[in-house]
Amino acid sequence: MESKRVAMLVTMMIVMVIGNLLVETEAQKIPFIECFPACVIMCKAESKFPKYLMCPFKCTKTCLQQPSLPSFSSNEIDDSDDFCKLGCATHHCVSLSSLQNPNVEQVSACVDACSNKCSKKN
Repeated sequence: MESKRVAMLVTMMIVMVIGNLLVETEAQKIPFIECFPACVIMCKAESKFPKYLMCPFKCTKTCLQQPSLPSFSSNEIDDSDDFCKLGCATHHCVSLSSLQNPNVEQVSACVDACSNKCSKKN
């Protein structure tokens, strides 16, 4: 009887540790400069004309809105910073990229500038 309890406790501990590791690895953000070119390549390969023309926009949105660890400090959800970054990047940065020339470094610098602007406003 005692050995069953110990086995169950050890099993629960292992499941909890593995669960924490999975959550931490899933929630890590990929830097925009790495996410954007890979996304554009995948989007172009999976889409047909004319849908693949939207790939730079879709990838900007996808790479900016990556999952992050939830913060439990507040019950209110404030996405204004994310919307600011997305709006700024859409307006200023998407036009710097094309399917033939993703222009990753320039788009990434533009997105970083948008992040800085939006962080200062909020």
